[in-house]
Amino acid sequence: MLLDLDIMLYDFLPKILLSIFCGSLIGLERELRDKPAGMRTYMLISVGATLFTMISIYFVEQWSGTADPLRVAAQIVTGVGFLGAGTIMFARGRISGLTSAAAIWTSAAIGMAIGMNMHLFAMLVTLLVVASLILLGKVERVLGLKGRRHFKFKIVMNMERVPELQDVLKKSQSKFNIIEMETLGEKWILTIECDLTRSERAGFKKILMKLNADFKMLDD
Repeated sequence: MLLDLDIMLYDFLPKILLSIFCGSLIGLERELRDKPAGMRTYMLISVGATLFTMISIYFVEQWSGTADPLRVAAQIVTGVGFLGAGTIMFARGRISGLTSAAAIWTSAAIGMAIGMNMHLFAMLVTLLVVASLILLGKVERVLGLKGRRHFKFKIVMNMERVPELQDVLKKSQSKFNIIEMETLGEKWILTIECDLTRSERAGFKKILMKLNADFKMLDD
């Protein structure tokens, strides 16, 4: 069973090109943010979903409706789920890569929409997804909700204030880890590593100042 040249050039190929554009656009935003998956990954996921969808529909047309195209669509969703899981990482007590995994899943859905001739809708969704990723990312950074970074603090403080600091660290839900402690006369010297947002770092510095602690940030 061969595809007609007209079908390949005027039906399949335009959809593939649109799928390349949509997938690459989402991948570009992720790549500019130094995320695990980049333009080529998102493009291939979108193109693959489009191609699988077109083939499943073509089979139904050729076999007079005896095949079920939804079976292929269901397998696309499952397969892309495994790809998305590969971008999720757990390190230093926190999970990263969930947004990239969700973007991969969305790219596949956009590819499926293109394969089902929902071209304009797929383009609108792509633009909305990219705009949302950019704008909401900026909002999160301004509010200090995201952008968590790894820091090291060297803290020198009086012994009697150490229990107060320990109470603060216990309430932080494992964001802090004391990696070194030593005494110098009546002073305690602590080296602490932590993963904090900008607002959390500012709050921690205020706490250290209230405890009359001398501190400086170390290079990781």
